[in-house]
Amino acid sequence: MLVWFWNTILAVAASFFAGLLLRFNSQLSPDPVEFQRFHRVLFSHQIAHRGGSQDAPENTMCAFRKAAEHGVKVIEIDIQYTADDVPIVLHDVTLDRTTSGSGPVALATLEELKAHSASKEFPDYIGECTVPTLEETVEFAVEHDIILLFDVKGGGDYCDKVSRTISEILEKHPNFRYKFAVISFFLDILYRVRRDHPTVITGFTRRHDHIQKEARLAGYTAFYWQKLMFLGDRAFDFVAFYLFVPWMKINMLQIRKEDVSEEYVKDCAPRPITVWTVNDPLEKQYFKHIGCAVMSDRISD
Repeated sequence: MLVWFWNTILAVAASFFAGLLLRFNSQLSPDPVEFQRFHRVLFSHQIAHRGGSQDAPENTMCAFRKAAEHGVKVIEIDIQYTADDVPIVLHDVTLDRTTSGSGPVALATLEELKAHSASKEFPDYIGECTVPTLEETVEFAVEHDIILLFDVKGGGDYCDKVSRTISEILEKHPNFRYKFAVISFFLDILYRVRRDHPTVITGFTRRHDHIQKEARLAGYTAFYWQKLMFLGDRAFDFVAFYLFVPWMKINMLQIRKEDVSEEYVKDCAPRPITVWTVNDPLEKQYFKHIGCAVMSDRISD
């Protein structure tokens, strides 16, 4: 938690100085016409969360193919890195929940990962799905004209890796520049992307009890710790939404559905909001009605 805290402080401080430059140079941002096209697609289609994790094994080519068959035009995926520094599509930092393997992802090579099934929660798909590389996923998206949202889970040393990965994608797929966005809870990741790749679309992801949740997972469950973490969440919200996001010209927000209301959407305007994770059909209608894009595990209804 201390590493996360100091990474956040450094990112906010750096963003102040970088933000001064960005504010006076409109060329250091995504092309507004291209972003409006991106925005229209986001709001006119359901976003398949992890490819649609209730319909097929999450973050696999099986899920992506099924999503494409249902006409999905936007897929959210999670990025991790293997022991040999290959970017792959996987949510957890361990293999245990979704694959036939076990242990930390960061200690397994790509060859070792490919030996495992990635359909542990979907027995009908056993033998059909492995953990895809990011490159395999991008090639699929290019072929099917699909937008990808890269959800980067780790901060810290991930900054260098993510920046390098974006460079490789843009070098190999130059026309894909406005067909993906980098989204993250981590301000240092977003700062690094804005610094190194200022025309890439970015989005800040937030749940308003994030620090409290991380504290509970770390064993800080006592009443006084939770109250302290509550204050930390409020302070973080102020720094993130009133300083970092506007200074760094972050393009959009991804907010947990429990934290979003019609008034909240108005307060965040003109920055668009994607709500996660919405699986009930009536809730989908409501959030569309108040002007949000909708991210869902279930795209088959």
